[in-house]
Amino acid sequence: MGLADRDYMRERYRARQGLSGQTVWNDRKARRELDDASYFSGRWRARLRRHYALRRKLLSVTLMSLVAVLLVAGTRNHGWLAERFAALTIGRTGFAFPPSGTVSVSSTLDMQRVQSRLTVQGAAENTIVQLVDARTGAHHLSVYVRAFERVSVAAPVGAYRVRFIHGRQWADARTFFGKGTVQDEVIGAMPFTRHLGHVIDLRLGPDSNLLVRRLPRKPGALE
Repeated sequence: MGLADRDYMRERYRARQGLSGQTVWNDRKARRELDDASYFSGRWRARLRRHYALRRKLLSVTLMSLVAVLLVAGTRNHGWLAERFAALTIGRTGFAFPPSGTVSVSSTLDMQRVQSRLTVQGAAENTIVQLVDARTGAHHLSVYVRAFERVSVAAPVGAYRVRFIHGRQWADARTFFGKGTVQDEVIGAMPFTRHLGHVIDLRLGPDSNLLVRRLPRKPGALE
């Protein structure tokens, strides 16, 4: 069969089949003609675009999760990283934890009793250290300590329950750290005298001599 006869037979076949437009060959299974290959290729291109978009999204979520895990681990082990993370948080929320060494004193406290000393070494979270009268349960002194900072302040004499109020995101002196507020208490009363103060390390490592228990109730607002 000559080329002219072959072309004639092909055109007659296409006319009988009602096919029109450009001839496109698909050789994946059998050699056959498709009238509108752009429809099928368009569908496959759309599927590929969705596939790659989903893969990019999954990859970005995985990377963000990995960065978050590394950031949390770093803030627990490295003080400088925790301080910078706290600074970023303050910048976003607009609420700054008071400077270390800021104190809140009860209006009923006799200031003549302030003849002792309290030194606190901060841990990974901002913390308020409170002295609560062991006999009456009255709040006498609260000291603000920023993460990983060390402060020393004057303290009243007496026997006190020492409590730690801490959390991640500071709100105010009434709600403290919001829903994330945690309150711990040193087991047993701690005596403060004119000649005997205390150094408290909030990091509570394996060599710490402080026994601490978690208090289920929320702390009362500062005066």
